Amino acid sequence: MTRSYRLAKELSQLFDLESNIETVLSVSMYHLNQFMSSERSSIFLFQHLNQQLTVFSSLDLKKNEIRIPKSWGVAGWVFVNRQPAVVNNAYEDSRFYHGVDDMTGFRTRNLICTPILDSKDSCMGTLQSLNKKGEDFTTDDLELLGLAARMIAIAIKNSKQYTELLVTNNARKRFIEQISDHLGKNVSDILKTS
Repeated sequence: MTRSYRLAKELSQLFDLESNIETVLSVSMYHLNQFMSSERSSIFLFQHLNQQLTVFSSLDLKKNEIRIPKSWGVAGWVFVNRQPAVVNNAYEDSRFYHGVDDMTGFRTRNLICTPILDSKDSCMGTLQSLNKKGEDFTTDDLELLGLAARMIAIAIKNSKQYTELLVTNNARKRFIEQISDHLGKNVSDILKTS
C-alpha cells in the first residue's frame, strides 16, 4: 500500500457526519504528523470578517490561539497565491513569519504548506506540517499534504452542510409544533362553540 492510500484510508474512517469536526480534525492532525514524520501539523482557516488566517485545528495550539493577517508568513503566501510551498530552511525564507514561533516558543526548522480549496476552487485556508524529523520535506510529502488538504476541505464542507441541515430541521420541527398547537386550540374553540 502506498503512503497516500494509507493516509486516505485513515482519514476517511474519521469523517463521520455526526462527529464533532474539531475532534475529527485534531485526530487528522495526529495522523498527518505520523505520515509526514513531522513534529506539528495545523489547519489555518480564513476568517472573512477580520481578513485573518486563524488556527482551527492543531494538537499543540488552542483553536483561534494564533491569528495572522491573510498575507503574512508562508501560510499567508500559500493562501493568497493558492500555491503550495516547501520551505526547508524557515529562517532563511523571506516569506516565513517568525512571530508565531516567538508567541509559541516553538522553533520552526522547515515546513510544508498547501492551500485548502473547496469544490468551487475557493481557498478556505491552509494545511501545514512543521519540522520533518531528520530530513527535509520533499515533493512526495507535498503530494501527501495535498491529498490530506482535499479530504479536509470535504470534511469541513460536509460538516457545515450537516449542521445547516440540523438547524433547518429543528426550525421546521418548532414551526410544525407551533402550528399544531395553534390549530389544536382553534379546533377546541370551534368544538366548544358548536
